[in-house]
Amino acid sequence: MSFAFRHTLPAAKTSSILCSLALIVFALAGHAHGAGPKSNKEAGDKPVMQVETTSVSTLQSRERIQAQGSLVAWREAVVSPQVQGLAIVEILVDVGDRVERGQLLARLDQRLPLAELAQARAQWFEAKASLDESELQMERALQLRAKGFFSESQLSQAQNQGRMARARLEAAQAAVELRELQLTQTQLRASESGLISAKTALLGAMPPIGAELFKIHVQGKLEWRAEVTSQDLARITAGNTARVQLPSGDSLEGKVRILGPLIDHATRNGQVLVSLAASPKQARVGQFLQGSIDVGQRAVLSIPQSALVVRDGFTLVFQIDPQGRVRAHKVRAGAIVGDRVEILEGISAGAFVVARGAAFLNDGDLVRTAKP
Repeated sequence: MSFAFRHTLPAAKTSSILCSLALIVFALAGHAHGAGPKSNKEAGDKPVMQVETTSVSTLQSRERIQAQGSLVAWREAVVSPQVQGLAIVEILVDVGDRVERGQLLARLDQRLPLAELAQARAQWFEAKASLDESELQMERALQLRAKGFFSESQLSQAQNQGRMARARLEAAQAAVELRELQLTQTQLRASESGLISAKTALLGAMPPIGAELFKIHVQGKLEWRAEVTSQDLARITAGNTARVQLPSGDSLEGKVRILGPLIDHATRNGQVLVSLAASPKQARVGQFLQGSIDVGQRAVLSIPQSALVVRDGFTLVFQIDPQGRVRAHKVRAGAIVGDRVEILEGISAGAFVVARGAAFLNDGDLVRTAKP
């Protein structure tokens, strides 16, 4: 048989130790409780930094519709032959050349038209001689009729011959004018001033009537054919100002000339034709460009861009309350105008906000304000 022994303290001594420990813990807790609030209050009453301030103001902003589209020629003119079966013997211009209205572009072979003109003129002289002869005959017939040697039927016959001779002369005159016109049509001239944008004329070719030999970009003027949604199309009117961005970074100004009458069934977009004020060399027909169309003005709220803080995926603005503490507001930003940004929602007009230094602040911080 075995025995286990356990040493124990007297009850009175144990109670004394526990009381001492309790007093120590209570004293420490009281010290911590008394020091904590005082420290926090002191920290809260001290501004964390000095900031520049501004107020949310209202300004008039242009309302723009963003669009995209191609540059097209303002107007084009086509130069085609008006005579058949004549070969091109000379070409005087090429693509890219600037031409004036009436300038000679190409020549067709004139030998056949010259021969036909000579023949028509010979026939005219023959008809003129026949008319002169008929008029002399008419004079003799009248003289003989006065003396009683000519019958009424013979006089009528002479008059008819005179009328037929005059008709033949008029036909010959018309033939001469036709051949002269055909001769002038062997010279292909520019119908408008502008830029040669296309050329299919070839030396030795015999183009048919109406074939497109040259295409002229009239006056070199360009238009922007913009595509917009059907909803935006309803907000645009002729005369609205537009701006087109070139790849070089430059921009072209223009005005809406006309609205397209149709909506595309596939894209549900409509077309807007914008006449551009200038046509620089770097602008080319067919370029696909971005741009915008002004459709009026509206009042918007704005603040400096420096007042915005992006944190945790949200855009914040720090408003300063009457006690000098900042309150973070989530806002939705819009268009940028100069150094200011449009505020669509999240804060009201006239609010006093931090203009600079907001990135270093937290909600509830006390700040000292300074004018910007």
